[in-house]
Amino acid sequence: MKRIYILRHGKAEDGYGKSDFERELIPKGKKKTIKVAQYLKENNIVPQKILASMAQRTIQTAEVMSDILSISKDAILVEKSLYLASSNSILDVLYGVDDQIQELMLIGHNPGLSSLATYLAGKEIDWMPTSGLVGVEIQIDKWTDISGPLSHLLFYIKPNDL
Repeated sequence: MKRIYILRHGKAEDGYGKSDFERELIPKGKKKTIKVAQYLKENNIVPQKILASMAQRTIQTAEVMSDILSISKDAILVEKSLYLASSNSILDVLYGVDDQIQELMLIGHNPGLSSLATYLAGKEIDWMPTSGLVGVEIQIDKWTDISGPLSHLLFYIKPNDL
């Protein structure tokens, strides 16, 4: 059995004068991400590895999670192909995850994250908000076997609900 925690990056600054790739978290985005991380900590949910897009805002979101959950920075893997990836592209990355990893956090962008969450959760996850988190349990032993029909939704957290 595997668990994946699908997290949309925290709220980022507007892109004036910067590329989308360079946009950083704003204080509100960091605050909401901290709330979500504290929820995970209170529920003893600590992923073994964090996969994050190379965008600055996703890296900063991963660092907040790492700090609050006491996850080593070495457990953060920054993956270029996750930047604005489709759900199929994200699945391709997940197929390559070491099978020793039982609990994984994925930090990225819409619309790919929401599409992946909908596929794995078996219910419509409409446009995840920034710092929104979906937890899914998958009845597999190998990441290459990941499939929606083998999954079920554990939770869907919107930071404004915490």
